[in-house]
Amino acid sequence: MSKKGIGSLIVAGSVLAASAAATVLVKHHLDSEKIIDKVKSVLGEDSKVIGSWVEPFYQRVDVNGRSTWGIVGGVTTMDEFDVAQYHFIADAVTGELLNIKKVQ
Repeated sequence: MSKKGIGSLIVAGSVLAASAAATVLVKHHLDSEKIIDKVKSVLGEDSKVIGSWVEPFYQRVDVNGRSTWGIVGGVTTMDEFDVAQYHFIADAVTGELLNIKKVQ
């Protein structure tokens, strides 16, 4: 293969890898929004969410002895005069909330 052919192959591979990474990031962002909405629903209408965060990448998590790819994050709520934080883990494939707990 010529140098020009190798260069074209490298460029094509880089473009393919970049587009795959962009697709994963967009999917992660959309999944994260859906999961934050689920967390808000679980906490109820009385809890006003004033902030939220989600780890930027899918993570390998163990929940109840089961290992899976997860989305990890948290929300901050305000009820009357109390501010509370909750951490959550959701299944990256199904979007199911696997764990949500109030941080002390």
